[in-house]
Amino acid sequence: MTEQPSAPPQTHAEQLAAHYYTTVDAGDADATIALFAPDATYDRPGYPTLRGAEIADFYRGERIIVTGSHTVTETVADGDRVAVRGTFSGTLKDGSEAREGFADFMRFDEAGLIASRTTYFFRAAV
Repeated sequence: MTEQPSAPPQTHAEQLAAHYYTTVDAGDADATIALFAPDATYDRPGYPTLRGAEIADFYRGERIIVTGSHTVTETVADGDRVAVRGTFSGTLKDGSEAREGFADFMRFDEAGLIASRTTYFFRAAV
């Protein structure tokens, strides 16, 4: 029997990103908001760039997701930056079910807070 190599240990940025998905999937808006720096930016298709308090407004009400979970399939880290690929499955506010591939790019500040986040979804656009 051949032993499978173990996965390399996560970098600090990968651990921070993993914590984000745990928090957002738990549905705790306040804990999720606390992961962002006060002057953070968030770019997401269909929305203007969200800045600072607008990120809190998004998670407390504008977000169209009621419940769901992210399955992370790949992460790539470089210093304070991490790229994440995976799928999201959940229920939207209109009652419909969603399953969507995504890619997230996050940059963390010196305090370990999300300074910027950009999300892309896997769907035909052009």
